[in-house]
Amino acid sequence: TELKEVFHRIRTALKKGGILYTSFKYGDYEGERNGRYFTDMTEDKLSDFLKGIVGLELEEQWVTSDVRPGRGDEKWLNIILRKK
Repeated sequence: TELKEVFHRIRTALKKGGILYTSFKYGDYEGERNGRYFTDMTEDKLSDFLKGIVGLELEEQWVTSDVRPGRGDEKWLNIILRKK
């Protein structure tokens, strides 16, 4: 719920045609890890999430591996959104 509000605020702050880049750890997990709250994302989960965010459209998405030492098995969903 809070993530949707954050995206609504970002959309409001962007100019028409403005770009937002964000990334999420790849997966379906949502909850606390080591005292911090995380929302992981997959392509399908992102698609469902964006249905509730009017005025932002998906420009591009891609998956990358984590480059930090010892975390090469972790994946990230990278996203570029544009304000309509």
